[in-house]
Amino acid sequence: MIEYRLGERVLAWYLSSITGFIDAIGFMYLGGFFLSFMSGNTTRLTASAAEGTWDVTLKAAGLMGLFLTGVAVGSLIYRLGLKHLPHGRPREAVLLFVASSTILSGILVALDHGDKGMLFLSFAVGAMNSVFERDGQVAISLTYMTGTLVKTAQNFVGAFFGGDHRLWIHHFLLWASLAGGSILGGLCYVHWELRAVWVVAALVTGGVVAAIGNRERRRRLGLSI
Repeated sequence: MIEYRLGERVLAWYLSSITGFIDAIGFMYLGGFFLSFMSGNTTRLTASAAEGTWDVTLKAAGLMGLFLTGVAVGSLIYRLGLKHLPHGRPREAVLLFVASSTILSGILVALDHGDKGMLFLSFAVGAMNSVFERDGQVAISLTYMTGTLVKTAQNFVGAFFGGDHRLWIHHFLLWASLAGGSILGGLCYVHWELRAVWVVAALVTGGVVAAIGNRERRRRLGLSI
């Protein structure tokens, strides 16, 4: 992550906290299923298939399908942006799409379509993975933390063999952001139940507006984005 400027790293930490927030309210509402943690859903899918509890299998498979569709759409937006938009705009296009998706989730909840609104968040989180896409691959993982924790431990050891301490610290902060967002999401769901989706929409939209505003400021000053 150290190859990114500070503002971009802050955006990554912020979006990671949103991912944790969404996963927490999804886990509590759906009774043990995940909106972003597909390793957990894969385990539930395979274990339930072995047990023959097909309703659980189908639910896990559906969530995984929504997430994968979101990833594909986010990547499509980014790749089309590379061809048709000026430098730096593809990331902003993905950010705007993610914000719009979370707003739609909030609208669905407001219209008493809570299940659909909650499930649509999995689609939005999938698309979020393309915010930091590079050469067709995720450069900063916002939604899966096993690899991030592995990099934290490896780079921590590496720092004592001449490596840069910033490497493990930045990865650790990414995990800590998700953990902190999960706590906040859980608390919001306990107090407000599905209305916590509106908090997600507000947080994502506010973060996207701030990020794009900062990028516009840097453009006016002739700074890199």
